Amino acid sequence: NRTQWPKIFMLAGIVLTIVVILFVKNRPVEQPGSAVNQTAEVLLDQYLEEGKPTFVFFHSNNCQSCIDMINIVDQVYPEFKSDIALVDVNVYDPANENLLRRARIYSIPTQVFIDRTGQGKVSMGVMAPEDLRTQLLTLTQGGK
Repeated sequence: NRTQWPKIFMLAGIVLTIVVILFVKNRPVEQPGSAVNQTAEVLLDQYLEEGKPTFVFFHSNNCQSCIDMINIVDQVYPEFKSDIALVDVNVYDPANENLLRRARIYSIPTQVFIDRTGQGKVSMGVMAPEDLRTQLLTLTQGGK
């Protein structure tokens, strides 16, 4: 029926508009100096070169202990974000394969705390919030 075509085209236009809006809204916005397009490995190397205290967090988004640790990091890390760089590493992202081999990560969640001199301390498994806070505080004070 020819009277239906205008309605179909209008509906298709509305659907297309919604899809475009959702795509643009969910796309990462790159800010000047942003690390949006850098891999975790590149970021880590950059922070090591700068001598910046760094917290490297290896995890997946689907294991329960990782999800628990993600929540703890989200709770504690913001207190330290101006002093300590965070390298968030999803172990299932193919872009992180080389870093996983390089860091020899075989268990998740794994947290690595790297001081200004590049020396690291590793913690595997879920940390209590106060233990994470203590490790991050130690990094801000120059220790590991």
